[in-house]
Amino acid sequence: MAVGEVLLELEGRGKMPDKSVLLADPGNAPKPGIFGPPESVQPSAIYKLYRGATGEVNGQSSRVWADFSVLQLCWATYDNPAGACDRLSLLDLISCRIKGSLDGQDGGRLRAEIHTGVAGGDCLAPGLPRLHEEVRPASCPDSPSAPALVVFANATGGGALQEFAEALTQLVASRDSEGRQGLLFIQKRLFQYLWRHQGISFTEEQLYEAQAVLAFNLEPREGVTYLRGKLGKSTDAEVGEWLAQMAALKGGLDPTMLGAYFSRRDTLEVFKSFVRCLDFRETDMVGALRLLFDTFKPGGEGQVITRILEMFAEAYFLQWATNKDGIKPRTEYKNSDDIERVAVSLIMLNTGLHVAPKKNPGKRLTGAMMTLEEYIDNTRRVVSPDQVPDEALTAWYEAVKQVEISVEPLPRAAFSRLPVQPDIEGWLLLVINSQVQKRYWAVLALQRLYLFSDNSEVEPAEAIAMKDARACGVLADRAAQERFMKDLHSSGKMGCMCFVPKGRADLVDAELRAFEVTQVHSNRPALLQKLTKPRTRLALVAESPDLMEKWVSLISSGPY
Repeated sequence: MAVGEVLLELEGRGKMPDKSVLLADPGNAPKPGIFGPPESVQPSAIYKLYRGATGEVNGQSSRVWADFSVLQLCWATYDNPAGACDRLSLLDLISCRIKGSLDGQDGGRLRAEIHTGVAGGDCLAPGLPRLHEEVRPASCPDSPSAPALVVFANATGGGALQEFAEALTQLVASRDSEGRQGLLFIQKRLFQYLWRHQGISFTEEQLYEAQAVLAFNLEPREGVTYLRGKLGKSTDAEVGEWLAQMAALKGGLDPTMLGAYFSRRDTLEVFKSFVRCLDFRETDMVGALRLLFDTFKPGGEGQVITRILEMFAEAYFLQWATNKDGIKPRTEYKNSDDIERVAVSLIMLNTGLHVAPKKNPGKRLTGAMMTLEEYIDNTRRVVSPDQVPDEALTAWYEAVKQVEISVEPLPRAAFSRLPVQPDIEGWLLLVINSQVQKRYWAVLALQRLYLFSDNSEVEPAEAIAMKDARACGVLADRAAQERFMKDLHSSGKMGCMCFVPKGRADLVDAELRAFEVTQVHSNRPALLQKLTKPRTRLALVAESPDLMEKWVSLISSGPY
């Protein structure tokens, strides 16, 4: 039995295939005309096309992607849905060519040229892809020579655009050789392609590790409990070592949550292990403080900072003592107390030069911004020139003056690069009001919904805790349906959704794809904190009714 038939049969029985079931089986390759997965398209290519790539279209920062729900190639400016004239049928594409390079030639810019086999000028309705009986071959002599779409990218985004173009070329070649049945299979089985992409990417240990990261970011104590249970980190020393590895090397831990965790007295032993695992070798005092506060955001009162600096001083002294000849500027600390005193003086200097002015913009802060002479005089009260020469204090003063010791660290890796196993991910349209709808890449993991803007794959534009939330399809609840219609129409009247005002999303059949997320217990608005005013409910639109049902089911089912 062909794989496509197996999937159909499983769906008919109401069962989902195990993650070990492959979407394409070389031994059961689909014959022309048979409904099944395209043999010559890798699942990773489908994911890349669906996720899309960023670049410049018509002089504007944009994203280009494949909307498999309607078999169209789409593009739009950042965080916006595609308009009717910003779409090409996947059945009309004949080629995707990459020109230019990222090695300095051609201005260091890459150019993707996408050609179609039909004359331009037509706009596609978002829900109505062209369904030709035959696909125009790439060799068609009357194919228009000018590309239907040109996307530019520089060195920053060129790699992703090149991978996208290669995946699109693979898809077009498969369509031409195997027929459009493969596209229709992808359209119907998109969730399984996304599911398999995640399921085969990581080992079991990596998946447990990713779940521990996300659990920690939601509630540190739950994350540590998960870490001890699933990864066998039974001692405080092992937990601290793992946290240091994730925070300093792999990334992913929320710096604010990590700082809040370390502010508790019952985590002293964990933090002691954590800070000793940071690599301070061949690093001077300012560099070591930068490294320390690049891993977490310190929280709590002055006593917490004092405790942090005390543990830091002990760890730094041990590493400095074995590498002091290679560290510039030269110092001669007698013990960790000397290091703690210097660290405190540097934190005070950093506060006066950078932190205080930010908190009091426009105000003249008498005595807060120390001169070099004042800094040396103050430090001399706690350490002698034999321990820390004036040359060292001068170098540190200039280093801090030029670049702040930031205590607001950013995530160290893009979310998409982390070993994360989401419950579900994909594009969602956030209905903010009748005139504004925004399109975000959404990732659901451990009862938190992350929304990513096209501006950054590193920092989520929004992270929504789903513990106190429920989800339901709009058509499954009459009150939710009425609220959704009010969101779309200022007058609150339920009417035709065929007319789409300029600047709004194309919401054809939106009710079939829409779902609502509402708070259950708390009356204080907590859904959304950054993108708009906090609210007690969200109106979201998936790309298909099938994907909408998956979102609702997985939000409702809770974590692991």
